[in-house]
Amino acid sequence: MKNGLSGFKNIIWAIAIFAALLALLVGMVFSMSRSYKGERDSGTMTLGEPLRREKKSADADAGLDAAPATLRELPATQKSSLEAVFGMTFLIDRTVIGLRTYCENYADGAASYIWTDGGTGLTAFDAADTPIIFVDGSLITPANAAMISKPKTVVIYLGGDNLANTGEMDFIEGYSLLINSIRDSSPNTQIIVCSIASVSSNYQGGDGLTPEMVARANDWIRQVCINTGAWYADLASILNDDNGYLSDAYLMPDGRSVAAAGIALIVDYFRFHGLS
Repeated sequence: MKNGLSGFKNIIWAIAIFAALLALLVGMVFSMSRSYKGERDSGTMTLGEPLRREKKSADADAGLDAAPATLRELPATQKSSLEAVFGMTFLIDRTVIGLRTYCENYADGAASYIWTDGGTGLTAFDAADTPIIFVDGSLITPANAAMISKPKTVVIYLGGDNLANTGEMDFIEGYSLLINSIRDSSPNTQIIVCSIASVSSNYQGGDGLTPEMVARANDWIRQVCINTGAWYADLASILNDDNGYLSDAYLMPDGRSVAAAGIALIVDYFRFHGLS
């Protein structure tokens, strides 16, 4: 009788031990599962999201959201009409102000499409904030002018003004700000940026400009085009001679401005290079 009772107790104890071990095993599995999910949720929320936001913010600040990996040179096309060229808007410094006269002589008053400064100079580092003379004679920023007129194409030619006192970073950042401000004001406007002509071989201007400075500025202009996705027009290659000086045939007496023959060459360039 005692042996039977003892055997029954052993069975009860075995069942209890087995139940305890099973409960412990279930608890461990449940605990591990909750811990794993918690770590995943924490990593996703606190690590992944901020890193993506920071990178996007940095790219946006640099104007690189849709920047191409290489320079986009203005493509060659079949010869277009003068009207097609004069249908573009030119934002220029005063070294190529002859474009205004050319328009007045050949485009029946289309000089209203020439934007330039009011005499202060049009430097790369603060061009976005420099007032230009608008169609009605008012002085407004290029971005505001673009917002009002919504031009199909803006051709920008600047960079030589105050170049001797402008560093690479200020040049590129200021020029990029100009382009992005126009683009923000008129998203459908196509933007073309030109390399600039050099100076004469005996240039003695008070601004201290040299062919070496201009060559560096043209490298920076190419970088601006890469950074912003603007189209690049290499006018320097047709205006400068083999030694890097502004060709005598296109030279004004001041040793820096582009004469009528050079202006005609620029217009002809845009008759053979353009965008649809």
